Amino acid sequence: MLFHSVPEFREFARAMLVKEFVAYKQRTLSMINKSAEERYANLVATNNEVFRHAQLKHIASYLGITDTSLSRIRKEFVKK
Repeated sequence: MLFHSVPEFREFARAMLVKEFVAYKQRTLSMINKSAEERYANLVATNNEVFRHAQLKHIASYLGITDTSLSRIRKEFVKK
């Protein structure tokens, strides 16, 4: 109802929709084009706070890897 009756809300909703679609597209392309290490490094660089709040198994799932792979990547990442 708000979308059709309030022009400001309509523009806000459209802007949010476009922003989220772009984020979804970038995430999908990164799953195809980037290695797990690159995806992990990007997550650390852009959303470091997620590591304080989310369980590692959820982070691994988000990155499209197993818990074991995430542990290996984190161990190597610390060495760098």
